[in-house]
Amino acid sequence: MRHLSPLIPASALLILLLAGCASVRDGRPPVERREQRMAQASSVAGVAEESFGKPAWGAKGEFALGSQRVRYERGADRLALFEPLPAAVRTPLRFNVGDSAAVCEGWTPEQSANARQSSSKPWVLSCRWGSAPAAMLQIGEGQLRQGKLSREGAYRRGELTLGLRSAHLHEGNAQPQTVAVGYEMLHQGTVVGSLDLSGPVPRLRRPDPATPVGRAVTEAALALALVSDAAAGR
Repeated sequence: MRHLSPLIPASALLILLLAGCASVRDGRPPVERREQRMAQASSVAGVAEESFGKPAWGAKGEFALGSQRVRYERGADRLALFEPLPAAVRTPLRFNVGDSAAVCEGWTPEQSANARQSSSKPWVLSCRWGSAPAAMLQIGEGQLRQGKLSREGAYRRGELTLGLRSAHLHEGNAQPQTVAVGYEMLHQGTVVGSLDLSGPVPRLRRPDPATPVGRAVTEAALALALVSDAAAGR
């Protein structure tokens, strides 16, 4: 009877070695890839997150945010403040939260020196809410930092004003992203809300939505989320 050779072919030995390296490296189990998240200001770091919406908004749809239903219609299947406004779209967004309805217009201003330096074509988003007292949001080109052009603006309802600015840093990463990983909402110079767009769906941190500041953060965040199909972390 012929006996099998006790020697393992070199090719088989190499396969076994590679398999061992894939499962154990330097005696440690494989490290799972950490989900990217927007870097948070300390003033909202401890605020609970609320996920909402879906990965791709499309032209129309609805979703829940807390106990409220949100319905929206957009002027194009794809919209993003960090991409050119689609041709012929002048009303990029309409949405309702309960009995509060917003109509948003969009336009592309003359290209500035900052936009030319960043190879960007920023457009302006302007939204109005008719429920008393009437509210308005406007956001467009912001500051050029490290070659990245931000988007900045404000939301106003009566005497209440929120500052709006895009955020470009992930947690633990000092390199800014070209497009927004999220947005921050500021009241009297302090970040009071944030919209994290780095994951598969938006994540919101906000004050109590029953308060005037919480309502303002909610309405601003919804408008910004619905024109943010090009989130950096997706």
